[in-house]
Amino acid sequence: MTQRYQPRMGWILLLGLTAGSLAEIGWDPALLGERGGRFFDIARAMLPPDWGFFREAAGPLLSTVRMSLAGSFLGSSLGLLGAVLGSRWTNPHGWIRIPFLCAIQLLRTVPALILALLCTFLVGLGNLAGTLALTLSTFGVMTRLGYEDMETLDWKTARALEASGCGRGKAFCRALLPRLLPGYLTNALYLWESNVRQAAILGYVGAGGIGLLLNQQLAWRAYGRVGTLLVLLYGAVLVSESLSEALRKVLRGQWRLRSWMKKGLGILGMLLLLGSLGTLEPAGNGGMGAARAMLEGLLEPDPSLLFSLEKDAVPWLLGETFCMAFLGTLGGGLAAGFLALASSFRFLPVGAALVPRLVLLGIRTVPVFVYGLMWLRVTGPGPFAGTLTLLVCSIGLLAKRFQIGLDSTDPRPFAASRAMGTGWAAAFRWTILPQLKKSGAAALLYRLDVNLREASILGLVGAGGIGTPLILALQQYKWQEAGAFLWGMAALVLAVEWGSERCRR
Repeated sequence: MTQRYQPRMGWILLLGLTAGSLAEIGWDPALLGERGGRFFDIARAMLPPDWGFFREAAGPLLSTVRMSLAGSFLGSSLGLLGAVLGSRWTNPHGWIRIPFLCAIQLLRTVPALILALLCTFLVGLGNLAGTLALTLSTFGVMTRLGYEDMETLDWKTARALEASGCGRGKAFCRALLPRLLPGYLTNALYLWESNVRQAAILGYVGAGGIGLLLNQQLAWRAYGRVGTLLVLLYGAVLVSESLSEALRKVLRGQWRLRSWMKKGLGILGMLLLLGSLGTLEPAGNGGMGAARAMLEGLLEPDPSLLFSLEKDAVPWLLGETFCMAFLGTLGGGLAAGFLALASSFRFLPVGAALVPRLVLLGIRTVPVFVYGLMWLRVTGPGPFAGTLTLLVCSIGLLAKRFQIGLDSTDPRPFAASRAMGTGWAAAFRWTILPQLKKSGAAALLYRLDVNLREASILGLVGAGGIGTPLILALQQYKWQEAGAFLWGMAALVLAVEWGSERCRR
């Protein structure tokens, strides 16, 4: 009986959450119908781009790429060590492992932009703060992915080597590391793609890269120059995703390289990494005094904000943030499903699917703040604009995840169903969608987790949620208030992760 009513209760819960979230954010379809065209005002002003601005923009773009490379490399390298420290077999000391894993969980709840803002207080403005923020963010994610992958490995060979006197460290390096590395490096490449986009917005808080220039041009309403910056960023994201996909195929064994090609790629990679590490240059004041004041405030959050039920306190703002993230994920997922099908090489000719793919890449390229400013022209400040922003941002990344799922499905049941005379839609419904159900649900749950973090940074443009008071508190050095907002945000993210994990199981 429980199994019979579980799906029905799930749908009731989903509809209830949707209705409550729509009411909370002030959903107004009439306003969208009346003023929706204003969303494209900034987009139209960006065309044609100001190509005379290209030379001035090339330097910040290069800094953005260098920051993403350095942060990804350092964070992934440290993440492998963190995975070893977090695994029960390589680190049997629970008094070290458990506090470390708790710290990693808390680190993962803080968005990269907030980490960048905190780093600017410690090391000053510039590329160093952005690189450190991306390193910390990558370290948190890769540590968790690494030790979770280690827990699923077969430890019999490693234990046998250890029992024969090899030593635990040597047993790990010989028996487990070769099986762990391909998946770990694949995850690192995915994260590098994300870090290219993350690095492009860190300049909004003075952490270097193209974001600082983008923020300036938006403030001056020089939209032609903004268009130039977005075109350059589009090219950087296209190159990074193409290179990442090629390297993943090499790791999976789909592409075989000759020995001289592998050596050439290794040398080129080392040169790029050494060049990117040039971002690690001290840029200003900060130091232990700032770190001490920050740490004291964050460890002693303001209790009046944590436990009050006022609209400017943590519980209410967390509810608003969750509603924004939930609706953005739901709406973005529905739109992404149709766009993923329109851009799938498995079900459409390459020529027909290529254009939608390039459009989706463009959607993923535009920084979240640009979408926020565009929606503010429609709805004004508040959670409605933030929800629509998250919806558009969700389309690009969810569509890519759905594309990967579609392109990896088994087409034979679909072809057999069509050969028996079944209509295209019915064949797709009964042979392809069942293959996508689990991966699609996992992608939606992952995107909800991402949207919770992105909702917290939309406060820079006044798009609702907990982000506005959090960033104001940080910028005004009100560490106890900032601590209350950050602890509340961490509790919300961890609660949603716990619920997501139960749904996956």
